[in-house]
Amino acid sequence: MMDTRNVSATWQPSEAEATDQELVEQSKQGDEEAMAKLVRRHYRASLRIANSILRNRPDSEDAVQTAYSRAFQKLHTFRDEARFSTWITSIVVNQSLLHLRSKRRATLLSLEEPMNERTKLFLTSRQPTPEESTARHEISTLISRALARLPNNLRTAYKLHAISGMPLVDVANRLGLSLSATKSRIFRARCTLESRLYVSCGPAHH
Repeated sequence: MMDTRNVSATWQPSEAEATDQELVEQSKQGDEEAMAKLVRRHYRASLRIANSILRNRPDSEDAVQTAYSRAFQKLHTFRDEARFSTWITSIVVNQSLLHLRSKRRATLLSLEEPMNERTKLFLTSRQPTPEESTARHEISTLISRALARLPNNLRTAYKLHAISGMPLVDVANRLGLSLSATKSRIFRARCTLESRLYVSCGPAHH
């Protein structure tokens, strides 16, 4: 597998350029030049997305490198009706989240840091590119769906603390619970959400 850092020059569109779908079909046949063209076309957007999550250039490059490597290994699973940009974005997002988890520097949904503080740089910031907009929409949708599936008692405690930013003591008072019971509910909610989000983000991409 090629090193994506060697083919990440800025892509300039041309009427003569093959479409993503054509390049994907060629790549499925083992055409490394077609793979390189796909990387050149989407690498910079992927790197911006990874950096929005990891906030660290070397880590972002590693995550994108791994994401593209896995994508090309699993290219046969790519559905013809899908957009390659959306597909590779979901893999980059998933790999970036896994990178965070593996280094234990942060979690997707931290008990000590409200979700809006962890995700606002990615979900809300400057005018996003189309690829970033797609990733943000996908993450927001996944989070909303995962939250909706939580038991009501866990969801309420988690939303008050992690989304609204209410201190744990205030959440406990609002719900009429002890501090330890409140922490337990939020911890259980976080663990359930992480499990569901990581499963939703990409088991098919590994």
